[in-house]
Amino acid sequence: MRIAFLDDSAQPKPIRDGLGRLVALGAVVVDEAALDPWAEEFRSLCRRLKLPKGTEVTWSPPKGSWLSGDGALIRQELFEQMLQLAIDHEIRSIVVIADQDQLQWSAPATQKKMLQYLYERVSMHLEDLTEVGIMIADEPGGAAKKHKQWLAQTLRLTSYGTEYVDPFRIVLPILLSHSDHVPHLQLADLVVAATTAAVAGNRYALELVPLLQQLAHTNARGYAGGTGVKLIPDQLRNLGSSRSTPETGNR
Repeated sequence: MRIAFLDDSAQPKPIRDGLGRLVALGAVVVDEAALDPWAEEFRSLCRRLKLPKGTEVTWSPPKGSWLSGDGALIRQELFEQMLQLAIDHEIRSIVVIADQDQLQWSAPATQKKMLQYLYERVSMHLEDLTEVGIMIADEPGGAAKKHKQWLAQTLRLTSYGTEYVDPFRIVLPILLSHSDHVPHLQLADLVVAATTAAVAGNRYALELVPLLQQLAHTNARGYAGGTGVKLIPDQLRNLGSSRSTPETGNR
């Protein structure tokens, strides 16, 4: 059994030329046997770096949090070691990133399409492993009505699958949880946000690219593009041509 932990991210003003508003949805896929070991090592890391008890780790800590204040100096070390622990436990990542300004879709249509792409890639990953899994998403912001609409949208995928994958690899409807209660969702936040920021050209995220590359799920030819990192539209495929950026080309 594998558990895919989902989170979203955005980069409204990318540094990289030619990019518009980026939105992303992604997951880290964890073997059930690695759930407790990774979480315990993550907690040990937090104690070693002296994070105050109850600190939630996010790529962009909110103003007033310890990681945006006194803890800012250890933030990059924390992120690097979190990613290395994930690599050590053979966790894999899948991130779908869309340039909203280069698409003719509405924001809801973009979100729906990204969820479909992510669901398909997680299902294909599970099929490669001949395993089944469940998906747990960080609870989206907004009122209860929005939560119900989001869950209804996911239920169509888990009930009927898509044109490319059947619904049998994901064995339950997508579940929701709070990231402050689930360290694996905090890892998903870091991976999805850092991958999106690296595509956008953020220098701190680019420093994490060697680790993000090792985490990204790859196809049979060893490429993450189109598999572990899916860019929409396809015209963005050449972003991976430089060694300073993730291997993101949709090859």
